[in-house]
Amino acid sequence: CTNDSCFPSQGCINAPTSGGACDDGNACTDEDVCAAGSCGGSDVTCDDGEVCTQDSCSPDEGCVFLPALGACDDGDACTENDICANGTCLSGADVSCDDGNVCTADSCDTVEGCVYSPVEGLCDDGDACTENDICSGGNCLAGDTIDCDDDNICTADSCDADTGCTSIPVDGP
Repeated sequence: CTNDSCFPSQGCINAPTSGGACDDGNACTDEDVCAAGSCGGSDVTCDDGEVCTQDSCSPDEGCVFLPALGACDDGDACTENDICANGTCLSGADVSCDDGNVCTADSCDTVEGCVYSPVEGLCDDGDACTENDICSGGNCLAGDTIDCDDDNICTADSCDADTGCTSIPVDGP
């Protein structure tokens, strides 16, 4: 990055130059050019796009990618607790998509995650006073109210949502 010359009366003259290509000997710079007698370039970007590596640059070697430890995301919405091993993100455990609802079909999409699709059919709404409950729109809807009349005029008949039909003896004619 200098124009070197020698004159008997002055000795060596090293005039700085600018604009010419050069090599500064640093593997962490790129597009080296002369500027005011010095050689330099822009920093090299060392990014391998892998979250499980520590990206750095060594002036002698250039980009260096060392394995990193810790949590990562493998990009699959159906796994959780993914972890870095040997510079690669390994999938963790499968995500549980069971919503406990018999009126949905539970599945997992690698992009969207858990998907709950409504299903049709019989279900139990948890009310002991109904029967023939049905799934509709992903919900269990109460069916017919059960008849608790035991045809005995000496009992008071009722229904409790938890226990079902009860018949309590009554006094009277």
